[in-house]
Amino acid sequence: MKRIIPVILFIVVMSFVLYGCGRPAEETEKSDTEIVASTATTQANLDSLPADVPIHPQAEELKFAAQNTNISYIVSGGLQANVDYYRAELEAQGWTKRGNSPENPIGDAITLLRVKPDKNISVTIQGIPESDQVRVLITLILK
Repeated sequence: MKRIIPVILFIVVMSFVLYGCGRPAEETEKSDTEIVASTATTQANLDSLPADVPIHPQAEELKFAAQNTNISYIVSGGLQANVDYYRAELEAQGWTKRGNSPENPIGDAITLLRVKPDKNISVTIQGIPESDQVRVLITLILK
């Protein structure tokens, strides 16, 4: 009998420990206020960008850093379709190709370098594996 009580206590304690450790984390959803604030901040960042910085109209998960000189986001459409889009948009906005900079894909990524008299822009487009989406990183360098 003396051996059974410690075994039962051990089983009860372990049951509580396993139950406590095994519970799934509670999902945290953003409140409507947080979503509105996030959307307003994103829109303010977009509005503060120079008009000649092309942001894809279907961009998702926009992130801004370094006083809006580094912008990243995800967009659908695959690598080549997005490369074609950014080449056309950069040209339409008056950006010129930087010297003889190569634009050969390295793996599933390519970087487009363009210049204007007062700034440089780098647009890196990288395919997301097993997806038709790409991650776009735009770096704006003011002279």
